[in-house]
Amino acid sequence: MFKNGEILSKKVIIILLMFLVLICGIFFIHLKIENTKTEYEKRVTSYLVNEKGYEKKEIKSVEGIYGVKLPPYYVVVVFEDEPYVKYIYYAHDGVNQMEYILTNEAIKLNINKSELKHYYPFSEIDKYIIE
Repeated sequence: MFKNGEILSKKVIIILLMFLVLICGIFFIHLKIENTKTEYEKRVTSYLVNEKGYEKKEIKSVEGIYGVKLPPYYVVVVFEDEPYVKYIYYAHDGVNQMEYILTNEAIKLNINKSELKHYYPFSEIDKYIIE
């Protein structure tokens, strides 16, 4: 804290403190986002296993996502027997399946909505998003 025998100026100390507060704020926001994604993953997994009757081995992946669209948190589920379809779940007030995403592989295989094994939407929202 000494420079040529003098104490750093108040401005430098204030700038350092502001930088420290900014870094801490970013860290806590990141931690909050990660905790919420994990909580939503747990909600959807519990819903699929306990309410829909899936076994954990039937589920290939469950990934919480934070995005810029509303709602900002959602969960992408891929089932072992349909690795070319990503099902989108929202877990805000209860758990609801809302959409699905067909990968390029599904498009090549000419998979359509009627052939999806795990499509049980909350409402009839049809949205095809190609990666």
